[in-house]
Amino acid sequence: MKIKDADDLSAIDEVFVSKSHRSIRPRHASLQTISIPFSCSSKDAEFLNEIRRVQSAATRTAYANAQDSDRSRRTEKEVREILKSRFTRCELLDSWAMHCATRVGLLKRKLRPDGKMIFGGRKDLARRRENLITAEEWKDKRLHPFVSYGDRQKAFGNQNIQLIDETTIVVKIGRISGGKIVRCYATLHLPAMHGNVRSIMRQLALICAQPEQKDRINVSYSIGHDKVSITFDPADLPDHPQRRRPVVPVKGRALGIDLNPNWIGLSVAANSGDAAKIEDTKLREHALVKLDMAIDASPELVRETLAAVCDRAISMARKHRCGTIVLEKGLGKLRSSGKSRSLNRLLNYWARTVFVQMLTRRARLAGIAVLEVWAGYSSTIGNLAFDAPDACASATEIARRGIARLAGIKDVLPALEEGCVSRLWKNGKVPAELGSWQEVHRSIKAAKIGYRRPHPDVPIGARGSDVHGTEMFCGHAVVRLGRRQRPGLMFRPMVASPKPVAITRAQFNVGVSL
Repeated sequence: MKIKDADDLSAIDEVFVSKSHRSIRPRHASLQTISIPFSCSSKDAEFLNEIRRVQSAATRTAYANAQDSDRSRRTEKEVREILKSRFTRCELLDSWAMHCATRVGLLKRKLRPDGKMIFGGRKDLARRRENLITAEEWKDKRLHPFVSYGDRQKAFGNQNIQLIDETTIVVKIGRISGGKIVRCYATLHLPAMHGNVRSIMRQLALICAQPEQKDRINVSYSIGHDKVSITFDPADLPDHPQRRRPVVPVKGRALGIDLNPNWIGLSVAANSGDAAKIEDTKLREHALVKLDMAIDASPELVRETLAAVCDRAISMARKHRCGTIVLEKGLGKLRSSGKSRSLNRLLNYWARTVFVQMLTRRARLAGIAVLEVWAGYSSTIGNLAFDAPDACASATEIARRGIARLAGIKDVLPALEEGCVSRLWKNGKVPAELGSWQEVHRSIKAAKIGYRRPHPDVPIGARGSDVHGTEMFCGHAVVRLGRRQRPGLMFRPMVASPKPVAITRAQFNVGVSL
């Protein structure tokens, strides 16, 4: 069974959301979650189902009671007291499990503040009403994983769940019954793992076993029907397999990323003069990624592809000693819900928020900061100023804005001096000089001038995706993004070379735009 690196899908403040509710954005975007299948005895499985059932009911109660009758917001303590008064008689959960249910319910209320969330999904509720699913199936869909937040003050970094070794997890619930504390246990057996997951689990088990409180870390768990999700801060692992040796950053350099439905532009910009001037900004290197994923691509495939893009971006930033990666702000709000289903699927099939979280976590392990800037008119300005494909030109302008922000310049738009547009315009008749970049953008749009530089592409009928950088590929070296299962290509500009075509294939890493 495949082990998935979930990258914050069930992070500390996001734990679990049913299929109809998607995901809650975590408070700490740099946390990492690993989901692993488990096996246990039938007795332990029955115990886990019981505590899941009670905590799920407590979560729904916390959601319903997050607001008072006058719609005033209740505090977390008030909601927790309501849960304790209603579920103490069940004698199945302790106070910490109730606390976790309170937090999950309040987080769901933030996601759906109108109080009309349907636990289990609106679609399956309609199916139940039509007797298309049984009552037992509907109850099963309403079950949430058992959630236990990390607590470094307790042994093993969690009060209810302990990671004994890399293949064993023990669930321990202590509750008061008849005036005495009764402890119930369940043992989860994990499969033998390999690669990065094995290295991470070994380190987690060693750190969690530390006897001193100052050496412990927070480890959160979410136990579902057949998988357990383990959430932790990767910075707490000294030998994390994705950790890279930090490089000394060069002032005035940044890597910009422009995200589009099918294309991702990567550009390294350098500005040793005035960060507000386009003329002082130089494009050092750029690369273009074509995701090329099918409409029905699985979430696992999308995540593996985006992870490969993150690794390429961080490698490029390290190559040019960039201390910052710059993204456009508000990527998580880019959604499409129009009448065209194919367009909606194209714009929504990969989660931009997941990409930002994944990039932030991996960049943090490499000693690189991630900065978000306002990206209005970046495509127009980038295509006017920089000789690169559309997404890469826009990424260069985004990188320049990051450099300007780091230099303390409040207005991220470049300075619009007299004759600036005339000097930049290279693709036709020079438009009239205007007073702002907003007017330049509107004038170009109104005149229907083709200002976007086209993206290169592999010709139809080409065999494979590893091509040799010949003239038929528009002067770009094209290589696979990762393994063959990852449907992505990376385009890099080729440097003119007198060597034969067969040798230029090995030179795709030298593609630098001066």
